[in-house]
Amino acid sequence: MFKMDPAKIVVGSFVAVILSGTFLLTLPVATVDGRGLSLVNALFTATSATCVTGLIVVDTGRVFTLFGQLVILALIQVGGLGVMTLSTFFLTMVGRRLSLRGKMVVQDALNYYEMSSLLELVRYILIFTLILEALGTVFLSLSFYPREGMRGIYVAFFHSISAFCNAGFSLYSNSLMGYRGDPVVNFTVMGLIVLGGLGFPVLLDLYYRFFRFKERSRRLKFQTRLVLLVTLLLVVTGAGLIFFFEFSNLLAPLPWKEKFLASLFQSITPRTAGFNTINIGAMKEVTLFFIMLLMFIGASPGGTGGGIKTTTAAIVFFTIRSIIREEKEVNLMGRTVPPQVVSKAFAIFFLSMALLVFTILFLLFFEKDMPLIKLAFEAVSAFGTVGLSTGVTSTLSVPSKVLLSVVMLAGRVGPLTLVLAMAHKESPPEIRYPEAQVMVG
Repeated sequence: MFKMDPAKIVVGSFVAVILSGTFLLTLPVATVDGRGLSLVNALFTATSATCVTGLIVVDTGRVFTLFGQLVILALIQVGGLGVMTLSTFFLTMVGRRLSLRGKMVVQDALNYYEMSSLLELVRYILIFTLILEALGTVFLSLSFYPREGMRGIYVAFFHSISAFCNAGFSLYSNSLMGYRGDPVVNFTVMGLIVLGGLGFPVLLDLYYRFFRFKERSRRLKFQTRLVLLVTLLLVVTGAGLIFFFEFSNLLAPLPWKEKFLASLFQSITPRTAGFNTINIGAMKEVTLFFIMLLMFIGASPGGTGGGIKTTTAAIVFFTIRSIIREEKEVNLMGRTVPPQVVSKAFAIFFLSMALLVFTILFLLFFEKDMPLIKLAFEAVSAFGTVGLSTGVTSTLSVPSKVLLSVVMLAGRVGPLTLVLAMAHKESPPEIRYPEAQVMVG
């Protein structure tokens, strides 16, 4: 079953789901006008949903029928959890045992390398997802139901899945701007985004620590502590700077409660979620650039989000600090980071940077009359699988939409995984060359 390279299987599974979704969205029954989406728009929408991005070329709530919306919702759920995760769960449910190579594929898909607890993690992924999305639906219904009646429950269900999977698809044309001052909607969506972005290994560790009586004495794992620390730092710093940058702009006419709420929401949503409660297109350029940095970092490993990941950013930062201090090892929170992990972090960082540079370069070529900041924002949003936009997505040319579809896929599976999937592996030569002294810097 798993004779291909794990990276190829992970990428191939996403491509298969995207192509299936593309076909379904071109069907007449998928759109209100009965004509279906064009092939390029269907491909872009299916990729955006499967890669839990949220960039849209048509209005989700107005253009799609209930069938079309449910197709998008299914793509979001499958893309958020991962095809291999769902396959493994159903195989174990019917009593099939997973081979060693199969487990390696799932490990690669989840970025989780503790073989002994792998299957337990897969089971808990489904449990956590069902419980959190159900709770999200209940809380969001408290605000949506009074306004929209029974449809409000469906809207709550849709937004709950979209938020937990960090997808950012909304049934409202202006995302959640109509609920900017609603604390229930804001804190529910923010909570779902953060929990989905922390990563399932972190959620499992927190569950063991705080909800299993026998495990309460054990300490949180290093990964969990690092993810929580970086996440808290990014959220607090992000909220503070967005409040500062937009205080005299978009936040100026808002009451103080909404100023703080909007700043916090816009700090959390670039962590690959894509919802917004204020007009992104009207933000200052300095704010847009800062949000691009948040989108580039993204969520945490093993979760539903994209970006280079919080842990990668932390390792790159502390490695540079160690180099400046002329330290032989990279030390982080009382631990030494293995050299292979440092190398992987830098590979992810520079491959991501290279991908974005070339993406922006070609977007500038395809969209000659569009400002650089808007194209760069669109590219980073696609790579980080965020979905925030300054409002230019629907106006992009066909080549730009195809390019961003590829970038969204790279952002979801990870640029390193995509490169490994495309690369032809060869056995290393049995030759060791003499060292070369090269001056750098």
